[in-house]
Amino acid sequence: MKRISLRAKLSILLLCSLSAIFYFSLRAIPAFEISSVKVTVGEGGEKIPHAVEKELVSLRGLSIFAVNLYSLEKRLASLAVVKKISIKRVLPSSLVVHLSVAQPTALVSSTDENGVQDGLFLVKNGVLLPLDREDWSLYKNGPVCVEVPSGYASMLQEYGTDETFLKVMELASSIDADSSLITRIKYDNNSSNSFGKMVLEFSSLNAQIWVREPVSTERVASAVSLVIGEQANSLSFLSTGPLRYDLYERAMVRRF
Repeated sequence: MKRISLRAKLSILLLCSLSAIFYFSLRAIPAFEISSVKVTVGEGGEKIPHAVEKELVSLRGLSIFAVNLYSLEKRLASLAVVKKISIKRVLPSSLVVHLSVAQPTALVSSTDENGVQDGLFLVKNGVLLPLDREDWSLYKNGPVCVEVPSGYASMLQEYGTDETFLKVMELASSIDADSSLITRIKYDNNSSNSFGKMVLEFSSLNAQIWVREPVSTERVASAVSLVIGEQANSLSFLSTGPLRYDLYERAMVRRF
């Protein structure tokens, strides 16, 4: 193996030193301070999410060469509201951002002990992520929402989602046909069984479906159709309380 001469080593060291000096010199030139961040929103809407805007505003005045685009993209991509994002430098002082807003098939809403909503989340890559309150409006006409107690939402954030909760989200996401009749979906893991209790409320029909164990999406769709068919022409709205259906994988029991 041919040895590198001392002269060559010194030349390489000098070149590296000059490159570093040149790079850091560029960072000190005012002309390269970020003065413009142009954002285009593709899939998912036209409004720039507040969580993204807040991060980008903080870049103004920094040197364009001081911003690590890979780290910035990774940080923004970790936000709940972002599905995909790319960032490019445009010399001398601009950044161009293109992003797609996350479009989940179901959201999670947390409520306190008084029933007041105090959080909105989506599940991304199996992780429950909070949405900035200012970004809740992006999903006001969006997917179905599963209500959970605040304490349970905090536990899912701290310890991660489990197979049971992901199954609940799968079932909620599958509800599309006739979903306008379902006015509320609640889930509580505090129950006598390992699955917990998932409740689908039909206010206009004065009826509820209580999912008591893991079932298939087809089973839920069939149960929803059956309840709508049974109650649409009944007088259940005259009863003192909602008519309850307990749903299992192999049976559905009507409770009076």
